[in-house]
Amino acid sequence: MVLETAPAGGESRSGATKLACGEVAVARRRGLFGCGSLSDAEGEPLRPGGLALTRELIGLANFRSGEAVVDVGCGLGASVRLLGARGVAAVGVDLVSPPGGPAGAPFIVADAARLPFADASLDGVLSECSLSLAVDRRETLVEWFRVLNRGGRLALSDLYCRAGEGVGRIASRETLCLEIAAAGFRVSRFEDRSETLKGWTARFIFRHGSLDALWSGDWAIEGEATKLGYCALVAVKPGASQSGGG
Repeated sequence: MVLETAPAGGESRSGATKLACGEVAVARRRGLFGCGSLSDAEGEPLRPGGLALTRELIGLANFRSGEAVVDVGCGLGASVRLLGARGVAAVGVDLVSPPGGPAGAPFIVADAARLPFADASLDGVLSECSLSLAVDRRETLVEWFRVLNRGGRLALSDLYCRAGEGVGRIASRETLCLEIAAAGFRVSRFEDRSETLKGWTARFIFRHGSLDALWSGDWAIEGEATKLGYCALVAVKPGASQSGGG
């Protein structure tokens, strides 16, 4: 069973996003932002920066062939496939499986804050538009720290608040970096990529008719979208020397 989401005004249009039944409750709670099953007309993930930013993020974290990396909030698995093409032993994790599963991508249904991996068993965690949606960011970061080995890298792209202490559940840069450090990581790189938001917003409106469906429920931002920025961040679990995230 799938649910076709309609643009503002209630009229469905050809190519509207379809969500698996398990995703319906999630979408109603948090809106469509971060829903990994969203894609544009070309099938590319509908998130700021798209796969171009994913490639940059993988490079910044220096995920290498033979390393084990989990993509948390993998959606349709595009980033997992991208990692796999580079020889990385990648697996995707998401709360629900999209219709048909992520094609060509190893996949596990799991909570981001309760990953089914042993302590210090991974070299990397990739998180694109997923940490900001966590019910408890601190708990989730501690869990990501747990599964990484010493020298393991967290590669993250997500929203942050550029002005003030935060907007809804979206943290300021200072709060985000403090929470990552409190989990045990060393933030080695922070890049503002807010320029990606303009194009992404236009693509979302073209796809869904308006921004009304983007944030809702617990994740509502109450008209303060102008304060939002987007970042690419790399953090390292202290220990063995790594060349990623200079």
